[in-house]
Parts: sequence; structure tokens; C-alpha cells
Amino acid sequence: MSALPIAAVALDKDGVTFDSERIYADALLSTLRALSKPYPEPEALAARCSGESSTATAAILQAALGDTVDMKVFFADWFARRDAIIEAHGVPFMPGADALIERLYAEGYPLALVSADDEENVLADFQRSAKPELLQCFSVVITAGNVAKTKPDAEPYLRAAAYLGVDTARMLAVEDSAVGVQAALAAGCPTLLFAADAAPPAATAQAVLRVIRHHDEVWEFLS
Repeated sequence: MSALPIAAVALDKDGVTFDSERIYADALLSTLRALSKPYPEPEALAARCSGESSTATAAILQAALGDTVDMKVFFADWFARRDAIIEAHGVPFMPGADALIERLYAEGYPLALVSADDEENVLADFQRSAKPELLQCFSVVITAGNVAKTKPDAEPYLRAAAYLGVDTARMLAVEDSAVGVQAALAAGCPTLLFAADAAPPAATAQAVLRVIRHHDEVWEFLS
């Protein structure tokens, strides 16, 4: 357990609440492979973009692909491929995420959704999910447009805690990326790292309170 009792919970969106990180990554890989001059290590490049904001992702991709690739055209192709995947399969919750949100809300925990994504994408993901009403469980939603500096900066978590009226030391953060973990820890949040499918980087795993494999473990931690 953390040193202080937990008074609120903050969840990341992509890869914690929704299985959207995989959708974005699959669409990005497809876009990279479709370039006239394919990038030699697309998986590694896609991994570097995980958890980053749109602005940071664009900078990473531009630096890797060079100035000959028009980022507006690239992003349009990427998001068209993303939307095609979503149209075919929807935006699924991570296994157990919807049940966790419902339980935390029912038990009276104030909830924050803290994302580096844009607000329109957050709203669209809920609208295209099986339970769009779960958005109402969150007392505050922090997106890239609400802060001067998004993850890995501490500001998103600091703003979420301030809105909820709790000290960051009492707001549990659940993240799935090194970028998100860095932001949560910088804000002073006790942090769990959700790593369902792959072993996380050792440094990231050592920095958090616990590495979890399923959302049930969040409730176990709180109990």
C-alpha cells in the first residue's frame, strides 16, 4: 500500500481504460509500411510514440522519417487506417476496465481520466464503446488541450488532483507507459504500472509501487 490512504483514482485512457493503444499502434505500423520508402524498424518507432501527445508523436516521427514526409498527409493516412479498424471492431475496453470504473464509482472514489490525447478523441472513444455512459463516472477529464505541458510533465496529474480537491500523494494513478509513469510520479502520485502483455522496462517497473497484469489488481491494492 501507499503511505497515505487513497482518496481518489486517476486512470490513463489509451492502454489502461481502452484497448486503443493497440489500435493506434497497428494503424501506425500499417502507415509506416505503406510509405514509398518504408522505415527499417517500424515496431521500434511505434513503441517510441507510445503514451506521447500528438505534438510529441509528430516530432518523433518527423525526426525519424525526415522532412520529405509531410506530417499532415502522414497523420491523415494514419488516422484513416485507425478509423477503419475502429469501424470494423469498435473501441473495446481493456479487459476488466469497465468493471473497475463501475466499482470504483459505486464505492465513492472520485475518478479522473488523465490522457495526453485530444478531447475529441477521448469523447469519440467513449461514444464508440459498449458503455459510453461510463464517461459520466469521471469527475474530471484532463486532455492535452487542458494543460500547457502534457505527459511526461506532471501538470496533467497536478490539475486532476487540484480539481478533485485531493493531495497527489492520495491520488492513485494507473498508467501503462513510461511517459505516463514519469508524469504521475513527477506529480507525487502513488502509481501502478499496467503491463498486461509484455514485460515493462526495468527502470519503469522499479519506479512504481506495483506492476499489475489485470484491473482486478487495482481493487486488490486499494483493499
